[in-house]
Amino acid sequence: MSLTFVAHNTLEPAIYGAMAGVLASQRGVELAHLNVEWDTQRYADACQHVTAAGDLVTSGLLWYERLSGKSAGRVWKLDDLLSLHGAKDWIIPLGPSQLASFTRLAREVRNYSVDYQLVEVEHSRQGYQFHRLDSLDGAPNTWWRDSFGRFTQRHHTQQSSSSRRLRIALIGTYQDQLESYPATLASLGDAAEAQGTLTEIVFIPPRSSEHVLQSTLKDIDGVILPGGSDMQNVAGQIRVAHYCLKHGIPTLGLCLGMQTMATAVIQQMSGDTQANLAEADPQAAVKTFIPLGETAGRSLHRLGDNVMKMRSGSQMASILGERSTIRYNHRFQLNPQFKDSLENYGLAISATCLDGAIADGIEYASHPFYVAVQGHPELTSTSENPHPLMRAFLQAAAEA
Repeated sequence: MSLTFVAHNTLEPAIYGAMAGVLASQRGVELAHLNVEWDTQRYADACQHVTAAGDLVTSGLLWYERLSGKSAGRVWKLDDLLSLHGAKDWIIPLGPSQLASFTRLAREVRNYSVDYQLVEVEHSRQGYQFHRLDSLDGAPNTWWRDSFGRFTQRHHTQQSSSSRRLRIALIGTYQDQLESYPATLASLGDAAEAQGTLTEIVFIPPRSSEHVLQSTLKDIDGVILPGGSDMQNVAGQIRVAHYCLKHGIPTLGLCLGMQTMATAVIQQMSGDTQANLAEADPQAAVKTFIPLGETAGRSLHRLGDNVMKMRSGSQMASILGERSTIRYNHRFQLNPQFKDSLENYGLAISATCLDGAIADGIEYASHPFYVAVQGHPELTSTSENPHPLMRAFLQAAAEA
């Protein structure tokens, strides 16, 4: 058994484990990761990557899954890894908090008489490189991040079959999307590349003033309302959803984005601007999304890959087929009391869990593209296989 620790002394959760994933893929060795601490006041979504099996881990471990096609798995204790898997080689990423305790980690490894090496990652204008590590089999040692934050070994510019450039608004700060939770931006890049669409991403902080939101959105071709754990972003997302409803801007919602998009329609339908998510406003008189646990037989937290069932003849079905596996990370669901009234108002529940109890997708028939899912399609997108929802969204934005 041999361990290779890959030390990347960065405060950004979005690139934790990225270069360790590169090395693991080059060597054909699996990656294992240990407990790591992040500044969640600064990076609210530091630990929002979900594996297929339902493990909630650091968001930067997305890169290992994209590179290798393998799950990053659960968080290990080093002692358990050494005692249970003594015959295997492993690549282990180290973030700042782990580097601070590396003396203790090294002592644990020596107690098991295991060989190990420490490889450092350097970041400069030339890109991300392994310090004092020769390239393997002639593979380049330098990696870059492209305009969508994706790790790549080549410099390239977007290619397009059209002279038009799409301007897509991602409702989130640059820091949140590039430094904390990179999956949404990366999946947009996958789809844009596959579509051959020149795409400019405009980051709009959800806590911007009404004036800033409206003045920025007026020149936008499409809007992504992403997921996220920071409930202070909810009010801004709802305001954006209202604007997109009024102006017919193609809009895709992911997890929290579905919740705010549905809430905007409920507010419009009922005339009650105070209707809100229970998670964002526990005191709201009208709660649009309520805890999963309030439904008998449901878990408190839905995590990992699940199958959702599309309504026949729906826009969602035309994109994803009759059934589709999607990855979930949510504790709240559409309040069942609104299902009938929303359907009558024109907002269709176009996807559900297999037993039909949980609303997993919505769409508004009178809108060019007002589509949202409770899951996270961005987590299973890759450069080679962009998620169909992202591609359909960009196509709608190009045609609007």
